[in-house]
Amino acid sequence: MFIIYDIIFLLFAIAYLPYLVLKRKWHEGLWMRLGFSLPPRMGARKIIWVHAVSVGEVLVVLNLIQKIQERLPGYGIVLSTVTSTGHALAHQKLQGTCPVIYAPFDFSWVVRKYAAILDPVLYISAETEIWPNLFTCLHKRNVPIVEVNGRISDKAFAGYRKVYFLTRRVLRGVRLLCMQSQEDARRIIALGADEKMVRVVGNLKFDNLHRETSVKKEDLGFREQDRLLIAGSTYPGEEKIVLDVYNSLKIQFPFLRLIIAPRRVERANEVARLCGYVGLLPQKFSDNPVTFMADASTVLIIDRIGYLRDLYGLADVVFIGKSLRGAGGQNMLEPLVLGKPTLVGPRTENFRDIVDIFTPTGALLEVNTPQEMIAQLRSLLYDPQRCARVGLAAQQEAARHQGATEVTVRAIEEILGP
Repeated sequence: MFIIYDIIFLLFAIAYLPYLVLKRKWHEGLWMRLGFSLPPRMGARKIIWVHAVSVGEVLVVLNLIQKIQERLPGYGIVLSTVTSTGHALAHQKLQGTCPVIYAPFDFSWVVRKYAAILDPVLYISAETEIWPNLFTCLHKRNVPIVEVNGRISDKAFAGYRKVYFLTRRVLRGVRLLCMQSQEDARRIIALGADEKMVRVVGNLKFDNLHRETSVKKEDLGFREQDRLLIAGSTYPGEEKIVLDVYNSLKIQFPFLRLIIAPRRVERANEVARLCGYVGLLPQKFSDNPVTFMADASTVLIIDRIGYLRDLYGLADVVFIGKSLRGAGGQNMLEPLVLGKPTLVGPRTENFRDIVDIFTPTGALLEVNTPQEMIAQLRSLLYDPQRCARVGLAAQQEAARHQGATEVTVRAIEEILGP
């Protein structure tokens, strides 16, 4: 069966290659993912292989990696990513504390090469990544596989159910699945996981968030009295909505300033052009932001990864994208933990648990139209005391959901033994 899987995966890769070239998404890491230019063996220490697909998953595992290093100093850690942005962020955040590599394409001959070089004693994957050839290879080598912060979105669940014959066989080789919620646990069991290997531990993101920021308004050229609206992780089509909303509000609120962080930083130039179309001046974050003297006609565009979390600490109000356009939503937990009133659109199905937790606090507000966004923002900006009140409620709610990292680390210790 896995020979057929190899053939299907190879055909897909060949068909996908022109897209990578035309979109200029080909990068040197793809050679490594094909099994070339791999680093030498990792030395004498026992290796724990941690996998995080992209930026979001990397941010999830950072605290987990730190806890493992503290509690299990006799083990070395190698972190693999899929995207170049995730790879760059991991290098930046880990700063040489562990090697960062690209994950293998799921061809049987490639994953065997990776497994032979890394020779891991444990494999940890964030947020339910299922790779049939890799998991089969590791299982044959008696390497325990652990899924952490597991979740199954509506879209993923529907897709996996179509290949139940495959997921059942692969998931039966997983030692432990640490899921975020009861619903995620139900879904992974429905896909074939052994119920005895599934635990509901909560969301690691609650333990991996900071309540303070090292960035100050003056670092970006803002004045203390300026009030910041940050639109984070925006999706195509949403920036125009946000810009129009801002144009409608800035007359009423002369100290209001706008920061936009597109979900993909390579879209910064596109966002800059949109600013020009609606009569606003774009200023890129990378263009020496210290000299950015903001006024109501200027929009700051974040075109570098790794800064948005700190910037949320400066916000008065936040909008989280991929929720009015696109689908699934993006992580709204970061501004909520910082006590920021946060607006989202209706398309947040990938974060349903977070929406259910924070909507009752009043800090998370759903808007369905630009007009609703204007009304909610106007109400919040007119009432700073309300912003402070709902922000504190959100922080208190977040504190009640912490502890998943400790439970996960203890489970890993149980697997590795004394």
